Amino acid sequence: MTINELLPGQRATIIKINKGEAARNRLMAMGITPGTNITILARHPFRGPVTVDLGNNRMAIGQEIARAIEVEPQ
Repeated sequence: MTINELLPGQRATIIKINKGEAARNRLMAMGITPGTNITILARHPFRGPVTVDLGNNRMAIGQEIARAIEVEPQ
């Protein structure tokens, strides 16, 4: 399952990032790493971003990247 398949309010743990090394390094620098727990705050319509809560940080993740981040729902 990937981040873009989760619904607002759902929690999950990041398992794997299936994107190129540059994207993976950028996500990891932002705190999106395997083992991180996230909560989906919003899914914006019309291919908009997915807003996630990473504990003390909130960020919007584009659909293409959200489809590349595998998670395990809690």
